[in-house]
This record gives sequence, C-alpha cells and structure tokens, in this order.
Amino acid sequence: MKIDAFHGFTLAILLLFVGKGLVARWGILRRYSIPESLVGGLACALVVFALYYGAGIVVSFDLEARDALLLYFFAAIGLSTDARTLRHGGRPLLILSGLAIGFMVLQNLAGMEMARAFGLDPRAGLMVGSISLTGGVGTTLAWSDHFVQNLGIAQAQELGLAANMIGLIAACTIGGPIAGLLMRRHRLRASGDSALEIGTLHSDEQHARLDYYGVLLALLWLNCALMLGSGINALVALTPVTLPAFVGCLLAGILLRMVANWMRPSGRGRLWIPTRERIRASV
Repeated sequence: MKIDAFHGFTLAILLLFVGKGLVARWGILRRYSIPESLVGGLACALVVFALYYGAGIVVSFDLEARDALLLYFFAAIGLSTDARTLRHGGRPLLILSGLAIGFMVLQNLAGMEMARAFGLDPRAGLMVGSISLTGGVGTTLAWSDHFVQNLGIAQAQELGLAANMIGLIAACTIGGPIAGLLMRRHRLRASGDSALEIGTLHSDEQHARLDYYGVLLALLWLNCALMLGSGINALVALTPVTLPAFVGCLLAGILLRMVANWMRPSGRGRLWIPTRERIRASV
C-alpha cells in the first residue's frame, strides 16, 4: 500500500490531532509531558505494525513533501526567535549553553566509540550522537544524505532515526519523572507566565480569528525566509563548510526577525511578522 505525498501530509495533520486528543484524555501523558506529535506518530506506527504482521500488508509513505516542510519548519523557528531576549538570560544562559555543548561532545564521543566497538565506521556514531539526540528528527534527516552519498555510510538515516526515537522516549519517560521529583522536593511551581499547550482541550483554548490575510502574511514571511536562506546556502557552498539546507533557512528567519524588530520596535504594523505571542495578545 503506497500513500502519496498529499495523503501522507493530510494523515500527518490528522495524527497530530489524534495525539492531542489522547494526551488530553490520559493524565499520565500530560504528567510526563509526552509530545502530542510523538503520541500520534506512535499510534500510526502501531497500526502499520499490525497491518504488516497481522495481514501481510506493507504500508509505505511518499516523503516528497517532507523536505520542503522541513525548511518551512526551521524558517518558522527562526522567525519566532527574538534575539533581544538573549540579553535577559545572563549567567544562567551561559552556564546552560556550556553544559549543552559539553554534553553534545560527550554524545558524539560515546557514539563514535560504540560504532568502533561494533566494527562500523566511527563517523556512523555521529548519527546516534548529537545529530539525532540533540538535533532531533529534522537534523537527522538533513544530514542523512551527506552521510550516505559523501561518506559512504549506508542506512545512516535508519540508524539516526532509530536513535532519535529511543532518545525521545527515554527523555520523556526519564526526564519527566526526574523533573517532577525535583519540583516536589524543592517545592517549585510554575510561574504562570506562559499558557500550557500540551494536553489542553480545544474547548478550553482561546482562539484568535483566522482569516485569509493572516494565512497569506505568514506564508509571505516564510517564503521570504526560504528565499533568503537559499542565498545563504549558496554562499556557504562556496566555502569548505558543509551545512544542511535548513540551517540557511533558520538563519534567514532570525535575520529577518532582527531587521523587522529594528525597523519597527513596537511590533505593530499590517506586515509585521505574525507570532504566537502577538496572536495571544490580540485575543
């Protein structure tokens, strides 16, 4: 059974809402902050598993739309990043950044040693290191072609995605209980400055009006970020540095947001970048 890109994309949207409904229904998923997308994806994987082993039906997905959507995803992250907030981080931000970089190095070293122990190319260990465990699914997919085509490491994508899935499950099942234990021990409570999104019922949410203007404005900024990102990637290609295409789109989104903030610090205007905070403020 072959599912084309259009139906696969539509199914992905449906699975996100399925995951949202399951997280809202089951308190244990909310307690451990299990992502809704992960729950929906696992539900789909179980169905595909049952079809294969129960009825001998092989389900495959056309991933043609995946690469384009990946660029849009990172461009949106860049556009929603306000560099002005970094100055409020101070010393805690520097400490957290140092710890994160240190653990990324440890992940790569451990992955390379494990690959060497199993008789594999040590570079294959990077796919089970920071690429998958820190970078996530998008980074894993972006680097897979380079590892397969340029480094000659077969099935690098499968290796990285498997490590990423294990990392996601481990982070949710281990990190959630530990965080909860620390919060209870030190009697910590949420500040209440930001609204809860994981496990929120649709009936309890506040919704901003969605019209054609808002949708087109968002697409305009995203497409501008992709075009600028394409130029950045072209410049990077002239250097010895190898970076996946999404990095240029991410940087382009950050640059566009910085320029927009500089030109209009108030954050108001008909062509201003639509962000989650601005939508909530308008409700």
